[in-house]
Amino acid sequence: MQALNEMYVEVKPIFNTYSFQLKKNWKKLVFFIVLSVVFVLLLSYLPIALIPDNPLPSTQAEYFQRGFMFLTFILIFAVCFFFGGIICSEYSYKTGHIVFPIINKYKLVLGKFLGNLTMVYGVTGVFYLTLGFLGMYYYGGPLNIRFFYSLGITLLYVLAISSFVTLFSSFMKNVNMTVIACIMILLIVLRMVDMLVVLIEPDFEPVYSLDYVSKLISYILEQDFPTEIADRYIDGGNSNMPGPDWAVRMWLTPSIETGIIVMLSYTVVCLGIAMVLFKRKQL
Repeated sequence: MQALNEMYVEVKPIFNTYSFQLKKNWKKLVFFIVLSVVFVLLLSYLPIALIPDNPLPSTQAEYFQRGFMFLTFILIFAVCFFFGGIICSEYSYKTGHIVFPIINKYKLVLGKFLGNLTMVYGVTGVFYLTLGFLGMYYYGGPLNIRFFYSLGITLLYVLAISSFVTLFSSFMKNVNMTVIACIMILLIVLRMVDMLVVLIEPDFEPVYSLDYVSKLISYILEQDFPTEIADRYIDGGNSNMPGPDWAVRMWLTPSIETGIIVMLSYTVVCLGIAMVLFKRKQL
């Protein structure tokens, strides 16, 4: 009984912080849930309902792939707005100057991380629930099993980019700058780096890239998922046009195993470095 009481005392601050995050950010949660539903309807319902000649994709999987067009876009914005201030806000609000601290700072960050992760997972779940309902409405049940594989990959992707943003929040001091910087990096900088790497070394698969591994969310729906590396990219160029020849390689998706390992690696490494930086800095 005493052991349970001690465990309760240890866990209670984390749970209190978790509950506080849910109450504090519920307006953000509602906004992103509405946004996710709107995007699903705009991409997967209205074009079919309003344009009679617009044909449905031939399979349920293709329908879902079209619906995933802006999923990573929504998730990146949600993660940046929920996690941008997870650590740096503690410096902005000078919580380290509280005379009588009532919670260990690591429990504080853990509670905030779990609370924000729950809310982004909620946004993800509503997106998939809405799209899945429309898929069953148009094609009947049951849902393609690969739809749930895609959901699992998406949850891992959210965990990875949440850890990435948490890392930035650990060494930046302004919440707004953290949000803007992470959005720019995840949406623009990483893609530009991928393009340069592919141009310089087209044979090198960009498994380091969060943008690249996010493509697994859609490609895992393929019934004939490309298992051989030669099937996971396409080559293009201007060989039929005048002037010097040049080739461009477009990497389509990593393997399932590689994608999972990369996302878990980002999670462990980014959170590990973030905690080290947090430990070295004084609140």
